[in-house]
Amino acid sequence: MLRNKTQKELIHLSRQLIQPLLPNFHKGQAGKICIIGGNEDYTGAPFFSGHSAALVGADLSHIICEKQAAPIIKTYSPDLMVHPYLIDLENPILKIDEEELNRLKNLSIEEILENNNGVLNKVIDELILPKIQGLLTKMDIIVVGPGFGRDPLMLKSLVRILEEIKVLNKPVILDADALYLLSIQPKIVAGYKKAIITPNIVEFQRIAKKLEIPIDISKHYSQDVMIDQTQEVSQKLGDIIIFRKGEHDIIGNSKSIVINSYPGSNKRVGGQGDTLTGAIATLTNWSNNYLDKLWDNKVELDVTDAHLLACFAASSLVRSASGKAFKKYGRSMQTSNIHEFLHDAFLELFDDSIFRLSNI
Repeated sequence: MLRNKTQKELIHLSRQLIQPLLPNFHKGQAGKICIIGGNEDYTGAPFFSGHSAALVGADLSHIICEKQAAPIIKTYSPDLMVHPYLIDLENPILKIDEEELNRLKNLSIEEILENNNGVLNKVIDELILPKIQGLLTKMDIIVVGPGFGRDPLMLKSLVRILEEIKVLNKPVILDADALYLLSIQPKIVAGYKKAIITPNIVEFQRIAKKLEIPIDISKHYSQDVMIDQTQEVSQKLGDIIIFRKGEHDIIGNSKSIVINSYPGSNKRVGGQGDTLTGAIATLTNWSNNYLDKLWDNKVELDVTDAHLLACFAASSLVRSASGKAFKKYGRSMQTSNIHEFLHDAFLELFDDSIFRLSNI
């Protein structure tokens, strides 16, 4: 249904998914978003994801991060709720003796993930999961990966967190370091239809290689070939949605594809992908509310098309905001400048009528 529509038609159609702000709605109904990521070295990524989700229109934006990252992220904005529930291998509260710590550090990530390590499992079971589980049950959609890092305990925790998300049957978006984990263990989301992955060119190649699909990023592929590659990866992952970032975003699963060539910025900045992930989270959650008829709306899209359209809308929104930021700031543009223009881009694209009672 979506493949043959123009960009303008897709934007118009996506307005159906924009959740109105009705007087009878209570706090949380426009979205409870949870971002899981952030360590001592990378605090900006989860902030940009959570802040973007909030600016696009989510009611509540939570960040679950590593303990040492939390005080830093809290200084960025009082609007986000920050939970220091993750622990890395270097944290002194673990009291792991030096010999054991060195042994764990010398193991490969593959060995850490596959090994039923009693020390790490005990930490996850007793110190990490009990705090995270209660929060996850309250969330509408979860983003995992921004600023997560490659610490062995963090990645092993992420595997267990993803298992918990699947048990709770919650929508999940994998980005950044979660995609590195996926390239090592594709089974973590294979076949889970509520998962969306958002690889860039390098991340996509890494995942494809693990799935034995030959891709060489040094080669120039036609768009048709890239579509075929994307659909093959989706098929091997059990038909989950892939948001393949690039000059033109390719969004789809093994059966349906949408291409976004909406103009954006000539500059690429660190954090722009995290902004996109937050926007995807809010709009995908609204697409689920649309499907559940949370407001007085007709349902004219099936689940797959609603989710693809939400991803397309998020892509268009961030591209438009990036273009506006670049026009003002040029080469000095930063991700925080993109956030300045998210609302203007939203109004321009979706012609938002806050209290509309039905679909366009």
